[in-house]
Parts: sequence; C-alpha cells; structure tokens
Amino acid sequence: MTTLLDDLNPQQKEAVKEIKRPVLVLAGAGAGKTRVITYKIAYLITEGFDPKNILGLTFTKKAANEMKERVTTLLGKPYGSLPLFLGTFHAFGASILRRYARYVGLEPTFTIYDEQDQLNLIKTLIKTVDMGVSVQPSVVAHYIKRAKLSLMSPDDFLKQSQQDRFDEFIYEIYKRYQRRLLSLNAVDFADLLTKTLELLKSHEPVRKTLSNRYKYILVDEYQDTNPPQYEIIYLLAKDHRNICVVGDEDQSIYSFRGATVENIAKFCRDFPEHRLVKLERNYRSTQIILDAANEVISKNPNRIPKKLWTDRDENIPIKLVATSDATLQALYIIKEITSKFKDRLNEVAVLYRMNYESRIIEEAFLKYGIPYRLIGGVRFYERMEIKDMLAYLKFIANPKDEVSLLRIINVPTRGIGPKALEKLRELAKKVRLDFAPFVYAASLLAIDEKEAQRFLGDSLFKRLKDVSSQLERFSNLFEDLATLIVVSQAQDSTPSQLIQTILSDLRYNRWLEKISSDDEEVQSRKQNVYELINLAKHKPYKGLSGLNQFLEEIALIEEASELEEESKVSKKVTLMTMHSAKGLEFETVFIVDAVEGVIPHQKSVESPLQLQEERRLFYVAITRTKRYLYILYPQKMTYLGNIVETIPSRFLNDIPAHLVEYEVYG
Repeated sequence: MTTLLDDLNPQQKEAVKEIKRPVLVLAGAGAGKTRVITYKIAYLITEGFDPKNILGLTFTKKAANEMKERVTTLLGKPYGSLPLFLGTFHAFGASILRRYARYVGLEPTFTIYDEQDQLNLIKTLIKTVDMGVSVQPSVVAHYIKRAKLSLMSPDDFLKQSQQDRFDEFIYEIYKRYQRRLLSLNAVDFADLLTKTLELLKSHEPVRKTLSNRYKYILVDEYQDTNPPQYEIIYLLAKDHRNICVVGDEDQSIYSFRGATVENIAKFCRDFPEHRLVKLERNYRSTQIILDAANEVISKNPNRIPKKLWTDRDENIPIKLVATSDATLQALYIIKEITSKFKDRLNEVAVLYRMNYESRIIEEAFLKYGIPYRLIGGVRFYERMEIKDMLAYLKFIANPKDEVSLLRIINVPTRGIGPKALEKLRELAKKVRLDFAPFVYAASLLAIDEKEAQRFLGDSLFKRLKDVSSQLERFSNLFEDLATLIVVSQAQDSTPSQLIQTILSDLRYNRWLEKISSDDEEVQSRKQNVYELINLAKHKPYKGLSGLNQFLEEIALIEEASELEEESKVSKKVTLMTMHSAKGLEFETVFIVDAVEGVIPHQKSVESPLQLQEERRLFYVAITRTKRYLYILYPQKMTYLGNIVETIPSRFLNDIPAHLVEYEVYG
C-alpha cells in the first residue's frame, strides 16, 4: 500500500489515511477529489474493512462506475468483483426500500415514476380539483418536489405558505398525489430519499442494522447534497462516526435542485471531532486562471478559506473583450477559433448563463461553418417512443400502475378516446376495482379464466364475467396486453424480447410511420427503440423479477449527459450552460454575456444568498479552462424586443487588472 500512497500529494495522502474519525475534505476545482475517494476506498480494504461494509454515494451512475473501475484497478481485482455499494443516493434508497418496503407502506414491486410519469399523474389530479386556479402540471411538480426535499408534508407545506388560493391548490394536489402514489404502489425520485429517511427515523432496529452493515461511508460532491440526503448519511454514521465527505462549497450551484451549501456547516456541527483537509493544489489550470478564480470567490462571506495553486508557469493573460453587440460577440469568438484553435475544436467550449443565449452563437457558427455540439435538447429516456416502451414494461411489472396504463392504452391507436376511457372506468366501478387492476384482470380473463379467478376471487370474478359482453369493443387492447403478460410470465423471457413483441405484435413501428412527419423522423424514432433493445440485450435479466430489475436500473439513470452522447464526434466546439459545465474541463473557454442581469442573473440581485450562488457559478465557469480564458460582454443587447445598453458584470471588477488583457471589438 506504501507504493500506492506515493502517488498522492501530502494533502491527498492525509485525507486517505485518516480512517479513525470523521473527515471533511474540501477539494478545490481540479484538485483531484475523485482520486482521493477511490484511493481511500482501496486503502480501507487493505486496512481490513470488508468491501460489503463500505458505502460510497455519488450523484451520477457514470461517476460511480468510474470510481469502482479505478478501485478494482488499484487493488488488481476484476471489475465487479468487490461487493461494495458504490452508487447514487437514489439507487441506494431504491435498494433499501425494496428490502424494507412494507415498513413504509409499499410493496417490494413498487414502480419508480420519473418526471414524465409524475407530470401525467399530476395532470390527471388537476382535473379533479375545482378551485378556480389554473396551474401547469410542471409548476405543481416543482412545488411538490421542493416541499419533499425540504422535508415538508402536505400539511407542513400549507402551514409555512401564504395560504392563498394558489398555495391551497398546490396543497390539495400534493395531498392527493401522495395518496395516489401509495395506491398505485409507486414512488417518485424524491420519495426514494424521503421514504428511506422515514424508514431510518421510524424503525430503530432497521437503522441499527443498516448502520452495522455500512461501517464506513463516503460521499462524493458533498456540496450538492440536499436535506434528506444529509439526514440519511447522518443517521447511518452517527453511531460509528466512520464517514468521509468530499466536496467544495465554492462549487455549490444547485440550490434549484434542493442542494444546500449549509450541509457543510451542519457536518461540522454534528461531527465536531472531524478532521478538515483542504486540497488546494490544482492540476488543471494556469496560475493566472487560479488567481482570478481565487479573487472572485474570496468575496463570498462565511466560507472556509482556501487558495488554489499550481506549479504550472504558463503566463497566458485572461482576455476581457468588450463587443458592440451580441452579434459581434459571436463573430469575435469565430475569429479567435478559426485563427488559433481550428485544429482542436473539441477542446473549446462556449459557456452561457441561460439556454436562450446560444441562439445568436449557433446562427453565426452555422453561417461560418464552425461545427459545434449543443448540450441540451431531448434526452434519450425522455423521448416519446422510449417513454412508450417503458410504460408498457412498467405496467406489466406493476398492474396497479395507472399512469403507465393511461399512456399506452391508446398507443398504438385503438379507438379508445375520452368517452371510451370513461366507459372503462364505469365498468371498473361496477366490479369494485381500481382502473388499472380492472384492465389487468380483463386481460387475464382473455387468456386464462382460472388465473383471473385466482387474481379476483370468486365474487369479483363473477361480476367481471357479467360485464364481459360490454368489453368486446376493447378486445384489441386486452389481446395486446394478454400477449405481453404471457411473454413476461415465461421464466426465460427478457426485457428485450418484450420490447420486440411490442414492436411486432402490437404494430408499434407501423404506428410510428403514421404519426411521424417524414422518413428521417421515422428512422430516428425506430433507431431509438432499437437502441433500447440493444441496451436490454446486454442485461441478463429474465422473468418478472428481471423485468423489475431492468426498469429500476433505467429509472435510476441520472439525466443522460448529451455530452456523452456526442463525445464520439471530435472536432466540434461545445456550447453549454455554466451549470452543465460543472465537472468538465477544456483547453479554451469563452464566457459570454458577462453583463449585469445575466451574470449575475437579474432574479438573484436582490437576494444575498442567491447572489453568492451566482458568484460560485461564475467561479465554476472560470475554472473549467486549462489555459485560455475569454470573458466577453456586449455593450448592447436585445432584451424583451428592445435594444438596451448593458453594464459589465460586477464580478469582473474582482479580477485583478494585471491578470487581464483588454480588447474592444467592433
């Protein structure tokens, strides 16, 4: 192990070797925090910790896989051979809840609803509440998620709100939403955290069992944790105190997702015996970049001071460029790229505060033939055809899942419109069944009366048989579902076979041809489905339990990075928001629209806390570059259709003049 630790600098080594008390590692941008976590896990194992007693929590599945791969390489073990849990908070929550589902009112086969499932359910519930309020489902979902991540029940939400008609409407939907999820045996992403926390708080024997199981806990990107995530790790670690959190309060930029930088102070209070280790040596940027970043972030109050440094001696000044307007700003970027960086476009990034800012830059790039990739757009698992396939699989796995059923009940088109749906609901009430189980029972009846009788019981079975003649107009739907149920019940069935059955037997591909605008769109949609089949083929899952496992893995995939999808194509400039750039690095970075109202954003200037986060966001943007940094501000911009004079961002005043080379363009 001595040879292994020799690869680390003194501060990294200190963080790795401290295993007898809590450790808070504050790792500046580019300071090698991932290296510390992976080496620490390897060190723990060599020091006698059983891998199955180690819990590593991250924020993306990709990061978790990379860490596990590095750990196994360090230890000379085959990938996947170590039984440690290294994954996202949501994946950990799902695994715990599957084991202890009934303690929190769930069945182990619960469905995990993603954002679109959540919106569909909320949309249905909005129709049931008549309070004279018109609110988009996405807005309701935002308030519900924010309440959950703030550990507020519907009643708590109402108590702390202004209790006007809008708040009462949100309260009513939130309350019904939670009841409906429970009846559907479903959870959303926030529930994976809050119900895990509920389990740990309400069932002390379970908490102790899990605390004894996970004898050492490590948390990556700790500054991005939200209240339930912190409470979970505290309850697991409060007895044995074996915990190491690694993060950077200066890169806490996700408060809109529920993250709170206050969790660093909370850790210090709850683990007063902790050891603080600062990683200040930067392996990415030049000292000029770091000096600018240090000065910018030092203006934020109530932070633990640290100062990034490097032994790189390149003396490349920061270019601060004033352009006459936003169009010339784009032209200046093109001029610099074509004259200096045209052979390494994939090492160039243009960063902006809001997505709308990319339009002028995109238009200029297209006009002058600069290839680029735009990070954004519709992600793979959010595409219509993928959502359709997954909805079919979810309903098969959990016949109580009404949200998934409503998505697929008329896809492909079966002539089941609103009136037909209402008729189905009436029939369901007639036999005293919820809508989704009613459809499930009817499909069972179509293929196996004995199985349907076992599922329903004698009384309900008889009543469903009594209305069977009224179900004839829905026979195609039931035949479709029956086919899928038969396939899924087979012990050797796989998710990929189920998807192929949907494509062929349910004629989904033909339906895509009818709804698509042109051949290119048809092929694109079909290719997406085949990509899902290809993914499923690489998973050795069979039967219903395998289907549940497959769906859980997909549900827990963090927002798929468009950068990853595009990274196969080199020689393209990357266009992305500052938020999206966190964790990435480029040789050259252009930060655009560095003016008041944009950087910092107009909505933050009245709030000291939000302004501090805007400063951290600017710090993150600065520290993405290795060598060349351009900060541009147009002197005129179009705002709400009007051309307005701009004021350079206040953050620019914090960059020392001797680090900057000024230029006026246009």
